[in-house]
Amino acid sequence: MKAIPLLLLPLAAMAAEPAASAVELEPVDSEPAWRVSVGFRAAPGIKTSAAVDARAAAAAAGGILRSSGGSSSAKTEILGSSSEGTTASDVLKDAGWSEGRTYWEFDNGDYINLDDGANQPGETQNWHFQSADDFADGAVRARTSYSGTTTTRTRETGGTSLRETWGDALRDGGSDETACGAEIRLDRTLWETEDFGLDLGAGWAWYGDVDGFSVRGRAYAAAKSVAGTETETTTKESGTVVTSIKQPEFQDPADYVNRDGSMGGALEDVNAPVVAAGYQAPVLTVEKDRFSTAVERNPPQTTVKTSGGASGASKTTSRTVDVQSDGTLSLQELRLGVRPFWKVTRWLSLRGDVGFLAVYSELETETRLFRDGAPAATIRKDDDDWTFGGYAGLALDFAATDELVFSVGAEARFPHEKLHFGDGVVSGSVELAEWSAFASVGWRF
Repeated sequence: MKAIPLLLLPLAAMAAEPAASAVELEPVDSEPAWRVSVGFRAAPGIKTSAAVDARAAAAAAGGILRSSGGSSSAKTEILGSSSEGTTASDVLKDAGWSEGRTYWEFDNGDYINLDDGANQPGETQNWHFQSADDFADGAVRARTSYSGTTTTRTRETGGTSLRETWGDALRDGGSDETACGAEIRLDRTLWETEDFGLDLGAGWAWYGDVDGFSVRGRAYAAAKSVAGTETETTTKESGTVVTSIKQPEFQDPADYVNRDGSMGGALEDVNAPVVAAGYQAPVLTVEKDRFSTAVERNPPQTTVKTSGGASGASKTTSRTVDVQSDGTLSLQELRLGVRPFWKVTRWLSLRGDVGFLAVYSELETETRLFRDGAPAATIRKDDDDWTFGGYAGLALDFAATDELVFSVGAEARFPHEKLHFGDGVVSGSVELAEWSAFASVGWRF
C-alpha cells in the first residue's frame, strides 16, 4: 500500500495562523479549539465485475492448436453420448426456492422442514445444521455437492479435423462488498457562539483489502484428429451449490448455537414439539426474497481416447487451457472540509460535514494460465488511480466530558466513480461506494 503524503498539506494549512478576513471571527477561548479523532469507517456497495478473453488466454498460454496445412475437410459422425451423475443445473432446481416446497435437504444431513407444528407461513423451528460456522455475513449457508460425467463418441473420416471450444462465458457477474477500515481526523474550530459553530477538518482513512473478483474455468479446448479415427471424449464436472438464506434476526450466537456446535432446533416430534437437551430452537424465516444460490465450480477434467477406425491408422492431439484469476482492491481516502455544528444541548451536537474527497484505489490482479493441466504463465498487474470528488453528511456528537467526544455519522459521495482495469487476459470495472458511515472517539484540547 502506498503512503499518502498529501495529508500533510491540509494539516499544515490548519496549523498556520488564520489569514486576514473581511469578517472578524469570534475568538475561541472558552472551549478547546482543537480535536483529534480516531475511529472506524465502512463504505458498502463496492461492485466489481470481470471477464476473461478466452482467445487472449489461449494465446498467452501458447495453447492454440493449428491445422496441419493439408486438407482440413473431414466428415464427423456422432456415434453416441451418455451422462452419469448430476450437474449444477440439477442441483440448483432442488437447492433454491420453489413455490409450495416445504422441505430442503443439503450435504452433511443439514435440512430445513417447514412442518414444525406451529403452522406459521414462512417460518419454522424444525431445521438443523451440523456447524454454526455455516452462519456467516448475516445468512445461513448450506452446501450441496454435485458430480457428473459426460462421454461423447465420434468417428472422423475423409481428412484432418480440428475441433475447438472457447470459454466465452468466463466471468464474475459482479460482487457487492463492503470496505472497512480505520480513520484519523484533525479538526480546528474557526468560529463559535453559544449555540452554533464552524470547524475546519482534515482526515485520512485506510481500508482493509477487499476481495474484488474470482474467475475460474476452461478458456480453450481442442482436438486435432486425422482421418479414420474414433474419438471418445469424457468430461467430468463437479462443484458445490451454495444456498444462502438471509437471517438478519440472528444477532447473539447464544440464541441459535447449540451446545455441540451445531445450530437449529431439530424437533423430535412436530405434533408435540420437544427440543433435545442442549439445543436452541430459533425461528428460521424461509421466504423467496431471502434465498440466493451460487455455484462454486471445480476445473473440469477432460480425457480424450482415440483409436484407428476403418480407414486405418489414426493420430489425435488434444489441448486444454484453464484460467484462474483473482483481484484484490485496496483503498485510502483523504478528505478536507468544513463542519458547521449546532449545540442541541450541552452534551449533544448536530454536525454537518461537507468538503473535498480524494480516493486512492489499487486493484492487484493475478491471472494463472494452465496448458494441459500444467502451469504455463502467470500475469500480475497493479492498476492504481486517484479519483476526486466531494462528500456531504451529518453526524451526532456526544460529549462525555469537556474533552472526550463520541461521534457517529454518515455521508454521501459524489460523483459516483467507476474504474476500469485489465491485464490483457482479464478485464473489468470497479464501482466505488456511493456512501459511507463512521463511528469515532475524539479528544478536544
